[in-house]
Amino acid sequence: MLRITADIFSGRPDPVSHITDENEVRALLREVESNRNLFVADAPAEGMLGARGFWIEPLNDEFGAEFGTEPRMYLPVGALARGGRAAEIGERLVTLMERGDPAVAGEAAQPLDAPLRYYLVEQLAASARLTVSDRNAPAAEAAAEAEAEEGTEEATEDATAAVTCTIELGAFNPAFWNNDSTVRLNNNCYNYASNWRTNTFAQPGRGCGSMYKAITAAEVSRAALCDGMHRRFDCFPDTEKPRYLVALVIAPGPGFVDFHWFRKQKEGFWGHKPGGTAARNTDNSNNVIYNPETANRGPYTIFAGYFYGCNSQRQRIR
Repeated sequence: MLRITADIFSGRPDPVSHITDENEVRALLREVESNRNLFVADAPAEGMLGARGFWIEPLNDEFGAEFGTEPRMYLPVGALARGGRAAEIGERLVTLMERGDPAVAGEAAQPLDAPLRYYLVEQLAASARLTVSDRNAPAAEAAAEAEAEEGTEEATEDATAAVTCTIELGAFNPAFWNNDSTVRLNNNCYNYASNWRTNTFAQPGRGCGSMYKAITAAEVSRAALCDGMHRRFDCFPDTEKPRYLVALVIAPGPGFVDFHWFRKQKEGFWGHKPGGTAARNTDNSNNVIYNPETANRGPYTIFAGYFYGCNSQRQRIR
């Protein structure tokens, strides 16, 4: 058995979960052993408010003998993290806590309920995200040129068309989607684009009660907008963080008809998840995707446009 404690609260007892599946415990401890540089023997004395890290405690000396682990290990996350993979391993710990057993009777601890899970995943994601400006560059350049022509009507129209939105770009983390077969098989491209695991093979429009009625660029776009997405350069306020830049493509009929979504990552490329297969950042030619419009998309020949996801949209999808 293994005990995981999320070090997050200031006034309340921290959430604790017991992992009893020996295969899951062994798999986790193998990952710990291969990433020992991310772990410390004790929590940093100078903490912060919010998610600080995770305690991992094997409760069976056989695990300690087999993997050479300390009696207790601490994974700092967020600003305290000792490496880029800390957030990825932290998300795995949250998933294990969700599937594990709550603290036994007599322990002063909180269960990891849905709101706490959402908070932790958000905190881990925020530590790996980058906030950037998404600028309507062609329109802005045209506006600058037109403004040089001494305030003509054309300059006014072009200046209106120049838009800069603030968005977030998350770190590419395929392990979150790929390492657990249940997660991989039951989440699709729309889940990946929204960065929200529902295990329902999410469909555009199902969350808002108006799913697409045909697989066309217009209908799938309408359904996603109904869920709460915006078209690119229709900005969201900061209260809707994280605001991801995503792209929609369509495979037209007759015969094979489908939709597919991509999401831009902080590394500069685009990630995606084809159905129940693994999340990846390469196209059908195994080239890293830096432009979804020109990538080899196989039968998905229609580029339907760019959109922004947002916090309320990602929680609405089903």
